[in-house]
Amino acid sequence: MSDKATLIEFGFTELRAEKALRATSNSGLQQALDWLEAHSNDADIDDPISESSASSSAPLSAATGSAAESLQCTDCGKQFATPELAQYHATKSGHANFAESTEAVKPLSEAEKQEKLQEVQRKIAAKRAQREEEARAEQKQGELIRRKAGQDMTEAVERMKEEEVRRALAKQKREKEDDKRAEARIKQMILQDKKDRAMRVAKEKAERDGTSAHEEAGKGPAGAGAGAAAAAVSLLDAGVPTVSVAKGSSARLQIRPMLQSDKDVRPLTKTFAAEQTLGEVVDAVRKEMEGVPKHFKLSMAFPRKDFSSHDEKKTLRELGLAPSAALILTE
Repeated sequence: MSDKATLIEFGFTELRAEKALRATSNSGLQQALDWLEAHSNDADIDDPISESSASSSAPLSAATGSAAESLQCTDCGKQFATPELAQYHATKSGHANFAESTEAVKPLSEAEKQEKLQEVQRKIAAKRAQREEEARAEQKQGELIRRKAGQDMTEAVERMKEEEVRRALAKQKREKEDDKRAEARIKQMILQDKKDRAMRVAKEKAERDGTSAHEEAGKGPAGAGAGAAAAAVSLLDAGVPTVSVAKGSSARLQIRPMLQSDKDVRPLTKTFAAEQTLGEVVDAVRKEMEGVPKHFKLSMAFPRKDFSSHDEKKTLRELGLAPSAALILTE
């Protein structure tokens, strides 16, 4: 059986067997196996044989111009049939001293061929196992990286959700505090309006009776307690609203802005004639209160009443705003 057939029987392709035999100048099966072991991982090992590569594999005697049959490593004594195998040995072992030899490399026996083949197969299997282990290690490392990236992304999303919840709670808290402050301001306005109404009732009654407001506040029927002003104040302190007096020729209005925007609009206190209309009050607000929005509405806090555009033609007396009232300006 030829060396080429033997290599094919060992499991090498016909192309690789042909390349090995040409590279070793057909110097024997041992040399072909050594060449296949050295070049099994070459990128072009399975490329077709070109004429240049075929012509480059000249016999050793032609390359050296002598009757040399082999090259011998003077460092370890090994013999090589071709310069390529000697070069491979030098690269692998670090030996640098070679000499030509007229002794040909002995061909392998059948037992040596089998042993050599098994050695080559073991080395190939070991290299394959090493590559597979490296591939598994790379895959495992890649999986760890992907898991870590996924975990980081999940933690980032959780942090974003927690931050959104904190912002929502803070906003809700601010809105509650703003509502409390607004409610406190409205209560203060209602309380002040009640006190003003009670004092004006006492003053008007005193003027009708020809006494001062203080005397009227302390005067009353014998053994009956306080006077009209004191009764009005006591009703106010007790939380009972007083009734506006519709008589009188004027209407003193306190207009306080309650705007959602950040505009700083100062309140307006102005006395109108009781026969003036609500539309005239709206015009006065636009002229005298700087920074009011283009569209606004007026309402009375207590008793609660919202005025619309239909009320602008009515007089302040008809709307119950005389002799005094506290109005709220909103958007």
